[in-house]
Amino acid sequence: MMDAFRIWFRLATWDGNYRNDNGTLITVLNNGARPKYRYLVETENNNFVEGVITTGYVFGTIFGALIVSYMGDKMGRRKTIIFSSIIFSVGAFVQACSFHSAIFLSVGRFILGLSIGGFTVICPVYISELIPAKSRGEISYIYYMFMIGGIVFSAILNAIILYLMNIDNTKELNVTRNNASESINNLEWRLAFFIQAFLGSIYSAVVYVIPKSPRWLCFKERNVEAIHTLANIYNANINDAELQEEFDTLKNDAIVNRAVGHQNYSELLIPSIRQRTFNIIFMNCIQQWTGIAFFLCFHTQIFRNMDGSEIERVFVFPILTFFIAAFLTSFVCFSLIDRYGRKSLLLVGTLIMLVISFYNIFAFPFQPQEKLPSNSTPLYSKIKNCKVKSGTSFHHDNDLGIDLFNDECHEFVYFCPQSADRISWDKDISKSTYKDITKKFDEFCKIANDASSRSVSKDISKISIHFFICIYISTWLPVPFIYKAEIFPLRIRMKGSAVGTITNRINYLIIMAIYPYLYRSWGSKIVFLFTFACVIGSIFTIISCTECKGVSLEKMEEKMSGKVVES
Repeated sequence: MMDAFRIWFRLATWDGNYRNDNGTLITVLNNGARPKYRYLVETENNNFVEGVITTGYVFGTIFGALIVSYMGDKMGRRKTIIFSSIIFSVGAFVQACSFHSAIFLSVGRFILGLSIGGFTVICPVYISELIPAKSRGEISYIYYMFMIGGIVFSAILNAIILYLMNIDNTKELNVTRNNASESINNLEWRLAFFIQAFLGSIYSAVVYVIPKSPRWLCFKERNVEAIHTLANIYNANINDAELQEEFDTLKNDAIVNRAVGHQNYSELLIPSIRQRTFNIIFMNCIQQWTGIAFFLCFHTQIFRNMDGSEIERVFVFPILTFFIAAFLTSFVCFSLIDRYGRKSLLLVGTLIMLVISFYNIFAFPFQPQEKLPSNSTPLYSKIKNCKVKSGTSFHHDNDLGIDLFNDECHEFVYFCPQSADRISWDKDISKSTYKDITKKFDEFCKIANDASSRSVSKDISKISIHFFICIYISTWLPVPFIYKAEIFPLRIRMKGSAVGTITNRINYLIIMAIYPYLYRSWGSKIVFLFTFACVIGSIFTIISCTECKGVSLEKMEEKMSGKVVES
């Protein structure tokens, strides 16, 4: 997160000091040397403010899904998409203009969440109602791939803005900061939000020219408009026999849906529908509990002991691994979704993630990185009430005259910023005159890491996590997105899609609340939870998922009821 953003919204303060790649305070700058990163200190209410900002967005997506589930049936699919894109621009603009208050930012995040929640409901429904059955999965997947491409573009754009705004910070060297909470140049994060607002406006204009859903038009008894829309989509004459047959199918299905039920959420619980509702709810629960939220949200902390600069760790690594690699993997799955089906992709994805999670039960080497105690200095921390334990030191340093232990059980403890290692010793070195003491402790951390790590298993574990993310983003992220818009009848398709989004966001909220606690308490044992979720997901996919490949939406009712349907 950008430094100016964190200072402006009181997530952190900056007293003018800088740090190196490892997070260690730079006390003396060599002549001509340029500091790389500001040394920010998190505020006491940092977690609360971040929680307010995050929950504002999540609650926005939940309410957005609810609102759009009614708007999509009342106003139509296209108008609802246009409305959601306008709300997106408004939310981004509000964030860009945020006052010196996290509450104001949370309002902007909530508005943005309204649009995102709406998009995740209306877009898969619109695509499924517009595209023929034989290519419905591929077209829906293309839309999803554009979403991933947008994330890649956003991450790259943010990295460029951050780099350009911080490439020359020598002007700050001689500036005395009497107030550590004083803001710095806020253009970087405001510019990022303004670009979001601009792109949302462009999207609104583009969406305005797309056709309306012919199925929704038939449901609203606008049959003349529906058949002309079909003719434009298929580039055919309205008197064409195949087109007339397709139109009659859509019209008859709309008549049946108007006659047999209502457009209410209660319809999702009637005997013929509730199994599908359960499938969507359970699928979106499993989607979040496989561990993906943990790996994505804690990746900087998990991979802190990887070599490389902070730019590589915070920007280059997630862009290349999480998004570009996953985007390329998605190309493979794109060609398979209508060939082998949704169920096959889910099952293969779950089994691969299960194998990776099972391996990491034994190999996952990362422990949570705790914050320094409040009475600590950047160099070392004196731990009060720490019981001194005897043991074998891993290194003796002649310059400082101390024996170092790879634990946190002696009187003084150094928290290695680039790994999960702790170094402890018993002699007070606060008055040491050794010149390169900061560099010395960086060397100690490398020695401690080499002494305690299983380098081969760590490397394999890192690679496996990269692969896990790619598989998840290629299978379990897009398929439920597509599936929820295919299995419900026309009259409650929007409601079923909304239930999927709401379930997903509620589970995300729960996970974000408990994962930090579980990670601190369980450490690497948290992978047991992910493994169990993958096992349940595999069983669920085999037993409960119905294949939608090549089946028209009008025939899905027979398919879901167990009747034989020709694709």
